[in-house]
This record gives sequence, structure tokens and C-alpha cells, in this order.
Amino acid sequence: MNKTKVNSRKVILVRAYIVFALLAIFAVSIIVTAVKLQLGTDDKFREELSAKNTRVMEIEAMRGNIYADDGSLLATSVPKYDVIFDLRADGLTTKVFMGKIDSFSMMMSRMFPERSASNWKEHFIKHREKRTRYLKIGKDLGFEQVKAIKTWPIARYGKFKGGIWYEEKGKRMYFMGELAKRTIGYIKDKTAVGLEGAFDTLLRGKNGSQMQQRMSGQTWRPIQVGNNRGAVNGKDIVTTLDVRIQDIAQYALQKGLEAESADHGCVIVMESKTGAIKAMANLKRGEDGQYYEAQNYAVSEFTEPGSTFKLLSAIALLEDGKVSTTDSVDNSWGKWKWYDMNLEDAVKPKKRYYTLSECLQFSSNVGTSKFVMQHYKKDPEKFTQHALDLGLHVNPKFDIPSSSSPSIATPSQSGWSGTSLPSLSIGYSSKISPMQTLMLYNTIANQGKMMQPYMVKEIRHEGQTLSKIEPTILNDKAVSAKTAATLTQMLVQVVDNGTANGIKTDNYKIAGKTGTAWLSQGKAGYNQENNRQFQASFAGFFPANNPQYTIVVVVNNPKSGRYSGSQIAAPIFKNISDRIYSTHIKVQPTLQTASLPQVPGILKGDVNKTKWVLNEIGISSQLLQDSATKNSNPILNGQYIDPIKEAHSVKLKPMRIQENTLPDLRGMGLRDALKLLSDLGIKATYSGYGRVSDQAPAPNTKLGSSNEVVLILKPY
Repeated sequence: MNKTKVNSRKVILVRAYIVFALLAIFAVSIIVTAVKLQLGTDDKFREELSAKNTRVMEIEAMRGNIYADDGSLLATSVPKYDVIFDLRADGLTTKVFMGKIDSFSMMMSRMFPERSASNWKEHFIKHREKRTRYLKIGKDLGFEQVKAIKTWPIARYGKFKGGIWYEEKGKRMYFMGELAKRTIGYIKDKTAVGLEGAFDTLLRGKNGSQMQQRMSGQTWRPIQVGNNRGAVNGKDIVTTLDVRIQDIAQYALQKGLEAESADHGCVIVMESKTGAIKAMANLKRGEDGQYYEAQNYAVSEFTEPGSTFKLLSAIALLEDGKVSTTDSVDNSWGKWKWYDMNLEDAVKPKKRYYTLSECLQFSSNVGTSKFVMQHYKKDPEKFTQHALDLGLHVNPKFDIPSSSSPSIATPSQSGWSGTSLPSLSIGYSSKISPMQTLMLYNTIANQGKMMQPYMVKEIRHEGQTLSKIEPTILNDKAVSAKTAATLTQMLVQVVDNGTANGIKTDNYKIAGKTGTAWLSQGKAGYNQENNRQFQASFAGFFPANNPQYTIVVVVNNPKSGRYSGSQIAAPIFKNISDRIYSTHIKVQPTLQTASLPQVPGILKGDVNKTKWVLNEIGISSQLLQDSATKNSNPILNGQYIDPIKEAHSVKLKPMRIQENTLPDLRGMGLRDALKLLSDLGIKATYSGYGRVSDQAPAPNTKLGSSNEVVLILKPY
């Protein structure tokens, strides 16, 4: 009997030990598994867990900003928010929901008037009955809107008790409208253009990843595992673009193209001494007759340049010592036949013999080609080598690459013939881009130094400068200083007494050259009597005695009946150079009232930015009080002002921004107008560039279901 009891106790103990051992093994396996999960070392377990209860979410990196040379934003990614309503959140009890849904629906109808308060309430009740866990009730909202929503009934309780939460995403915004649109560029689907495309690797940053675990009710929470990666935001780039010069250049180009009904055109403005690109405008005529930035012709269009290329002929003749400034050539009264090529000057010469300077001055095709044939007929390689030495046969290294390439005819090529040399000497038998023409003329402006063009001067990350791009000399002696000085004087004569005398000014000296090219139309060649197409151009620099800026203007296929560079491109150059001279170069005379600051034009916009600018330039300002705040927007009240300019100060009158009413945006800059509309949850489209001149719907229109406005911009 006792023996039986002892055996029973032993059996019980053995079973207890077995159970304890199994529990211990199970506990140890849980601990090991947890450790492996935390360290991210058990791939098999992690895959099984991920398939059932976890997911890996990508954390989007914030794309870097693009700045102008003065620090103003050209492109940025701004956080936008979608508002999500989880109507079956654990903490959202029936008591809380039914007690607060009326007031919540009322607030929704004020911010989103496409539904009335009663319709919003009905909408929410229906989805609560359906047990909807993910209902998007707001899209692409600004920070101020989200900040306001967080104060509303239900929403103030947060995600778990109130069911309201927010999805953040980055939205790319461009603040200059059509201004330099193609140059700044964009990323869309698989298309990448401009600076956005060229510097995409730097700008886009590196996305991160986060493991999330499924919770009750199909909600997810982040969990800490070893392979979580934080997003690395993109780097910022600071460009050399001057917003004011860009505005000047693009406006002048647009007016010039409109006057001639031209197909397209471009302008590039370069800082002569550094090679920094201060403006780049490209416009093409659309089907509606308006002009848009559609292609970067400045770097990617390669055409026969015409008479601006005669500068290369002059460089070769002077550098090789073939011609002196007093030597002359028989211009045959402007007509000459070489083999089957008939050369003719646009205007019959007033005398029979031209110096090299006069060949440039009057753009003589016959005189220039005769000079070149006289000295290089037996050794054409020596002439073409000058073009190769100046790099005209290769794409220049530039921040925005080109998919096309230039071409220069040489004797080693199969297509070379007896007419190739005289043709090349006057700008045919070659294809170069406007950027290359600009570089050639800038070499003369810069006393023979060829500078590399560049548009990005600094790379930053989170406010810290990572690298600075300094001016680069491609060839310190591309042209001798003596030849450059001689050619500068010859180019001044073109403007003072030659084909470009229409743009002569007493305020400063311009050195430049007109160009007119009869464009080849592929296999059809040039002899299309009823469909001739021309390209008008002008390249030059100013002030000629101390060059600060070099500019090239190209207008393609004008249809007004005029087609020469002197008639079309040179006036565009003059419009640009005059305004740059007055705003960036000319030293204003000292006035007796110098102690009293001159008040500049101030746009409607952000109050804090306006006050800061006025303080920086020494202009006093006074913020007026507006008693008419009834029904005003509580979020934006006082943030935007309408300036009142006085003799030596500015009064800042608060803009009246009424609830559910479209504000008056006329007179605002695009950046502030877009920011204000974004804060109000209003989508915007725009055309043109400059300040807002008109809007549709009109100011004070009650906001409806569309909440969309069109802005019309015009230059300052």
C-alpha cells in the first residue's frame, strides 16, 4: 500500500517535471525568437511573421529644394496631408460619436463646403454602420488646416480615441510659374528634364523603411526591428539664376517672339568673368498662339548659326597672323560664285574693298569667305582646327546635359567638298547650340579666357554647405588677349556703325554680331521658295570696355516677313541689356536726400517676410489694425498684408480673408498666392509669370465644391 503511494508520488513528480521542462523550453524559445526579431537575424521567422501580421512600409524622403542665387525658392517639396477617419476606432464609443458628430460635421462643412453639415453627418453615420476603418475626408491639406482640424470635436481626441489621423506626403511646388520652367525642370513618370532631372540623384534623397505590426481592427503600429531604416532627405542645390534677370530676359523674348509670330526662341545671359548662367529662357508657340517653355533650345538645339560664326573666321585669321587690321579684300560688290555656290551679301556694299573689321561690321558673306579662301584654300585643316581647339565639335560640359551633339565639317570627313570651306567660314556646314555661340563670344569678352558655363554653385544638406562650385577656366588662352582686344573693337563697330546700329546707345557700349541663317530642311535643302525658314540671332557683351554680361538671342522661323538678326534678335538683346544695365550695373548718382530711403515696389504677401525685407533695406513700416475681422478666417487673419506705399515708409494693411470666400490675390507674387491658397485648401493652376494680375473665380466669390482657382500672371 505504501509502496503504491510512493510510486504514485513519483509519477506525479515526473509529470510535473516534464510539464515544467516543456514550459521552460517554450519560454526560452519565445525569448530567443524575440531577440532574433529585435536583432533582425532570423530571416525565415521574419518572413513568416511579415506574411501574416506585419508589413514593411516605405518612408518617403523629402526631396531637396532648388534655390536662386539670392536664396529665394525656385522649387520645394511641401508637406501635404490627407485626413483619415477610422469610424471603428477602439476609443470612439457610440456615446462619444453621437455626442460630437453634429459639431464635427458643422466644422467639416465650413472647411469643405461641398457637403452641408447634415450631409456630412449622414455620410459619417453610414460609414460607421459599415464599420469603415479608412475613410479619407480631406486631401492635400496644408499644415494650418491640419492644425485647425486637431482642435475640432472628435478630432481633438486623437487617433485611438477619436479615430482621426493624418497621412503626410511631399508635394512638389514651383514658385516661378512659366519663368525658367524648362530650366528648373521636373520629374514626371519616366521623364526627367532640367535641373530636377540632372540632379535627381542628389535631390531625391534615400527612402527609409519601417516594420509595422497588425493590431486589432486592421490598424497598424510601428515596431522596432534591426532592419528599420530612417529616410535620408535629399540635398538642396543653389543655382546661379538671378530671378530679376530671368524675368527681364523671358519677358523680352516673349514680346519679341510675339511681334514676329516666330515658332520658338531662346535667350541665355552669362556673367562674363565667371561663366555663371544668370538667366535661360526658352519659349515655343503653342497651338493657341501663346508661348510656353516646352524644350530647352538653349542647350539642345543645334543649327547652322549663320553670321555669328564669322567671329570664328576672324579669330583664325588674326591668330594665325594672316590678316592685319588694315588689310582688305575685294568683295566683288557683294556677289561671288565659287564652283556651284552663289554667295551674295544681304546689302550691296558701298565700296569694293573691305577690311576684316568691315566684313564683320557689314556682315559680308563675300568678303569673309574670300579672306578665308585666300589664306586657307591650300590648308583647310588649319582653319577647321581653330573650331576644334575651341571645342565647337563637342557638347560643352554643363549642368543640364543635351541628348544631341554639334558638328563641324572638316577635310577628313567624306562630305567635304570644294565649297565646304567658304560655306563654313560664314556659318554653314556646321551645327552648334546657342550655348556654344555664347561661350565663343564670352571668350572674347573675357580677354581670351574660355569659361565653363555653370548653373549650380552650391550643394547643401539640412542647411550645411557640402560643396561650392567655383568658376572653371576651360582654356586660359583660348584666344590671345591681343586678338580678343582687336575683335572687341570690331564688334563695337558692328553696333556703332554696322548691321546692329539700331541698338546703339549713348549710355554704354555694346560689342556684338548679328546672325541670319537660312535653315536647311533636311533632304529638301534650302531651295524651298514658298517655305523658306530663317533663324535670326545676336550675340554680344556689355559694357564693351569692362564686360559684365554676355548674351545670346536666337529666334527661329519668324513669320512676320522680317527675318534678319538686326531686325529681330538685336532689339531683344537691347531690351535685356538696357534693363540689366539700369538695375545691376549703373551707379546711381548721389542725391541730396540720400538720408531718406527710397521706397521700392512692395507686393501683397506674407507680413513677416515683408517686414523683414523692409527692415533690411532701412524702410520703416507700420502694421495697421483692421477692425473688420468679423467672419474672417481665424487661421490666416493677419498673416497677409496689402502694402500702402508712402514717401519714405510703408503702411501694412491686413488682407481681409473671409471664411469660405476666395480672397483677392491680385498684386501678389506667385509664391505667396500659392501658399495662401494651400492654407485655405484651394487648388490652383496658373499661366504666365510675374505677379498675379487676374484670377478666376473673381475675388470674394463664395467657395463651392470645386475649390479651384486659375491665376493669370504678368511681369512685374
